[in-house]
Amino acid sequence: MLHPSFTPRERQPDIDIDIMQVTAANYPWADELEKTVVNSLVTSFGLDFLLFKDKLGGDVNTIHNVRQKVWATEQESQRYEQRGDYTDHKKAYHQHENYKATGARDKGLQQEGKLHDVYRSKTMAAHEQRNLDHVISASEIHDDAGRVLAELDGVALANQSSNLQTTHESINKSKKQTPTTEYIRKLPDLIASHEDGLAKDTARLATMPRDTPEQVHRAREMEDRIRKGQQKIDTLKSIDTQAMLAKDSAARKAYDAEINRRYYTSSKFLGASASAACSAGWRMGTRQMLGMVLAEFWFELRSSLPHILEKLRGDFRFSAFLAQVKRTMRNIWTRLQARFQDFLTAFREGVFAGILSSVMTTLFNIFATTSKGMIKIIREMWAQLVKAIKLLAFNPEQLPFVELCKAVVTILNSGVAAVLGAIVYAELAAICQFPFGGELAAFCGALVTGVVTLGLNYFILHSAVAGKVWGFVQGLMPHNGVVLKFQAVNAELDRYLGELARLEFNLDPSELEAFEEALSDCTTELERAGLLKAELQTRGLELPFDMGKPASTRKWLASLAKT
Repeated sequence: MLHPSFTPRERQPDIDIDIMQVTAANYPWADELEKTVVNSLVTSFGLDFLLFKDKLGGDVNTIHNVRQKVWATEQESQRYEQRGDYTDHKKAYHQHENYKATGARDKGLQQEGKLHDVYRSKTMAAHEQRNLDHVISASEIHDDAGRVLAELDGVALANQSSNLQTTHESINKSKKQTPTTEYIRKLPDLIASHEDGLAKDTARLATMPRDTPEQVHRAREMEDRIRKGQQKIDTLKSIDTQAMLAKDSAARKAYDAEINRRYYTSSKFLGASASAACSAGWRMGTRQMLGMVLAEFWFELRSSLPHILEKLRGDFRFSAFLAQVKRTMRNIWTRLQARFQDFLTAFREGVFAGILSSVMTTLFNIFATTSKGMIKIIREMWAQLVKAIKLLAFNPEQLPFVELCKAVVTILNSGVAAVLGAIVYAELAAICQFPFGGELAAFCGALVTGVVTLGLNYFILHSAVAGKVWGFVQGLMPHNGVVLKFQAVNAELDRYLGELARLEFNLDPSELEAFEEALSDCTTELERAGLLKAELQTRGLELPFDMGKPASTRKWLASLAKT
């Protein structure tokens, strides 16, 4: 017997069906597929795209994303555009106190023969031309979107001691504003270019006349040019690329650590993350609750329509049909209001799922940029994970271990199916660029979700292989014989209640008609139980247990188990 809170619309596993007796022939494929597809359409593929406006990179700016020119807010994008041109600030980058102090210190070390040039892994000679290089160029730092997002001073960052390195003038001037990795990649071509120029100058020198003082002067200028060119080539060839890369890596590590620390601990980031999480939680809770209401309303209306048509078959009048539909919808709405607690539970679960999915999306964007499709997948995954975690942590129905495992597996199956459906939707949405293409993609995504959910749940719950697995697990559990005996008692109780529901209770024809109509309007076990309980109290009939009192029911079941 299903627990009252386990409604068919929630697609909870029917824990009392003997999985070895269910075959593909008698499994309600069509009904289950319809339930899953409709639930998917009104939630993840319907309300989802009304309540959520997913965009590349999520709703919170991260250092990684803005460096890829992916902005979560237009405000931050505009602030970056208004940072100013580097050429207007170039002078400030080379007049910082630490820049001048480091230059003065290294001048003294060079004169003492103690200045180490990391880029060449050697001590600089006193006669060599010395330059102070920004390891990460001042231009790169000034234009770094991550620095602008963190609201840090570029001049101060560029002139940290970890970002300053004295080296030979030829290296500094050839490097310019080029990042170290790119400079090293281009270095062989740069050396080859200088060698080609040197070879041309050498060939030209060999043909230069030296008959007049002016010609001799020009030849000496060429000789000096060749000498300097050879020195430049020798200097570039002396670069220790591994040491240079290591210095660049250390500088970037310190630079990024400072930016990450300042931004990710700032009220700016934490506030934006909290706001995005709360917004996502509210929207996800609303989606889950409204989706559940709409799905319940549709399923109850659909199940009631055949009864209405059957009742009016002999004398069908459209006005009578509309009156019956109106009455049915009013009754459905009354029953939905009575289930407010269930909808509130769906809302709470949605809030937690939305918050966790938003936090996970933000954390993911710290390291990589999430696509719109990935954001939806994360959201659908957490929607099911929250249900599974809640079931494992609290087990509100007090399910036996094996049945608890089945329930959790079916929830996870729904999560896997929702992810696959989201992937299908994302792929089709990119292709179906025609009128109603988005709706077609949404339907296909929901259909895939339904088919995959149905297939996985049937295999896990009702296949012969799964039956053997669950039977083996059940056999390992203590008191297995007692459990089986209670299952038999439970089946007998279902039969007893079924017969009770068919009793006429000595009603007169008008009362019988009203009772039959009210009973036919019920679409769930919970509603039927409530109606039967009220009728039993009206007729003064007694049961061997008190309905609605678990202790009394357990006591009666225990007495049956002893017989």
